[in-house]
Amino acid sequence: MNKYLAIIDLRTLVLSIVCVVVTYLCFEFNIAYDLNITLFSIAVIFPLVFTIREAFKRRDNALKFLSQFKSGLCSVHYCFEQCRKLDAAACAEVSALLDKASSQFFDALGSEDSDIRPAEDTVNEIIHFIQRNNGAISNSLALKIIRFVQDVNDGMENTISLKMHGTPISMRAYCLVFVFLFPFVFAPTVVYHLPDAPVVLTYGLSVLHGFILITLYNVQVQMENPFDQIGLDDIQLDEFRFRALEPSKITSP
Repeated sequence: MNKYLAIIDLRTLVLSIVCVVVTYLCFEFNIAYDLNITLFSIAVIFPLVFTIREAFKRRDNALKFLSQFKSGLCSVHYCFEQCRKLDAAACAEVSALLDKASSQFFDALGSEDSDIRPAEDTVNEIIHFIQRNNGAISNSLALKIIRFVQDVNDGMENTISLKMHGTPISMRAYCLVFVFLFPFVFAPTVVYHLPDAPVVLTYGLSVLHGFILITLYNVQVQMENPFDQIGLDDIQLDEFRFRALEPSKITSP
């Protein structure tokens, strides 16, 4: 239930109060005019739709990059398992490195600075591990592992870039300004077109329209960071974590 109420915040309360106050002033000072609000509505709806669409697109791309990250880690793990010349202790060391890199990366996603250098350093240790064990790891297998390590690095870099570079700030600021200006245009128009309607209905329509707009804006804000585990549509990061497995040597029959 708390997640469903997450889109209702201080902005919702402030805009609702603005709608009530503006409607009251319209009645008190007989402010009413016949204004075509279509153009103004477009000025509000267009940036809302644009930013929400871009936020969902970023979320979908993040899912692709996280899948690339996890599949790369798993592929590296399986490559080392297939190397018969490595003992169980060596395979366990690699699994621990992969698990550590995964944890460090997701810690970076949840932090403010989004520093993935510790995770990158841990991934580089896998390359050093290959160099130290070049006698047990064939050149073809080493090249294959390096290719999968590249997928891991690409997944990390692309995901962190999505987090650090969101939808245009200017567009979001423009959108919020026009959402708060909307009651000043809408309320007098409602008063003009519904002169004989109950006062409660006029107040209700004004607050309802404001609530819808600010709720859509809050949805976009929630979608802006799909990694913080606050919004309803946030990415379930635990599904993309690599967890070290017990080494089970794969042998041919």
